[in-house]
Amino acid sequence: MPPNPFELFLSIRRQISSRRKNLTAVTPKLPAGYKDYLMVNCTYVLQGNTASTLSLSCPHSVEDPMREFFIEQENARYKLRLQHLIEREKLVLSAEQEILREHGRAARADMNQSTPLSACTVLREEEVYNFLHLDQPEECEKNVRARYNKRQFISWLQDVSDKYEKIKKFLLYRHRHEAESLNAVQKLDWECKLKDLGLCDHNATPVIDELHLPMVTVSDEFDLLPV
Repeated sequence: MPPNPFELFLSIRRQISSRRKNLTAVTPKLPAGYKDYLMVNCTYVLQGNTASTLSLSCPHSVEDPMREFFIEQENARYKLRLQHLIEREKLVLSAEQEILREHGRAARADMNQSTPLSACTVLREEEVYNFLHLDQPEECEKNVRARYNKRQFISWLQDVSDKYEKIKKFLLYRHRHEAESLNAVQKLDWECKLKDLGLCDHNATPVIDELHLPMVTVSDEFDLLPV
């Protein structure tokens, strides 16, 4: 005779409720330099507060017919600078969140609790309809505390650091490529504009002042985490 599905469901819910009673709210230790985290200081870019630092004014040496074109190109450079800054700050925020997750993981491991007491845990367990799904995570992660030690925690943090340093490396490669590509396109457009306005010989390649055509600077002098 097949089991009564209603009794089976109630049994699963009782088992979930019993396991949830064993969960406690674990407060992890704050990571080093937490007060300097970007997510704490909230000094990341907001729309409209970066124009004075990311946009350049037109140099006086730019001839009047080219001033409007300089402003047009500078708007494109400004958008790229802003995009690069936002992407760097998103990477920093992501790294900070990952470090916090590892500290939370370590605190739970120290308490021999593999599952956090959180809204996500509650919502996930609302969709459990089989005993196997309920028992499997516990079977895979039992004796967490027996395997946890400070050396392992340091290893977790090092893994996070290595992961984000690699992401940072490729991010900077892409930023440099985008800056060089934009500069090459704008240089060609600037030369064509000079020739169209009759400011240089059509058969000559004009020498362009770097102040008239600045390249978007890509600096790798930013830390993913406070030193």
